[in-house]
Amino acid sequence: MMLSTFDSKGKAGAVFAVLGILLLIAGMIGYTFTGEIEDVPTPTATNQAFFADDPLPENVLSPFVSAEVTITWDRDDVWIGLVDEDEKKRCEDVPTYFANGVGCDGSSIKLVAGDSAALASDGFTWKMESGTYFAALGAKDSGIPAGSEVLVEYRVDLGHSLLSVLISVGAIFIGAVLMYYGRE
Repeated sequence: MMLSTFDSKGKAGAVFAVLGILLLIAGMIGYTFTGEIEDVPTPTATNQAFFADDPLPENVLSPFVSAEVTITWDRDDVWIGLVDEDEKKRCEDVPTYFANGVGCDGSSIKLVAGDSAALASDGFTWKMESGTYFAALGAKDSGIPAGSEVLVEYRVDLGHSLLSVLISVGAIFIGAVLMYYGRE
């Protein structure tokens, strides 16, 4: 057996090399999950942004895992985007009747991702960054009847970040060195 030609240092090197290779392959293949958010109430006022109460989940593993989110929705008469915490606070501090003149409507809000002119079927894609972000929603042209809902679909693609590639390659290199010097 090949492992019998190694001392404990060489066997540890083999473990490092195998783990590094597995991590490298897993990151290259990636992982994707999808889902739907049903029953999102539509805005009944035009030229006004409405925000989610809760922030989007943070990518706490962002140094190790790269995440890219694609969001689409089922109605072309609404827009959806993402804003950072500062933009949400700025817009919430503005009285509703002034929102159109101070940059908190769909055409002038500072979106991190998305576009108020985007088609629902195209949606938008966002490479997740660290920080606190909120979903923003608004009507495009005219108010939408009360009780209308939007179906939002999302797709999250997970893969390598630069750090995880470096860790994988480093583990393979360390494993190879330990295997080389751990021969009997």
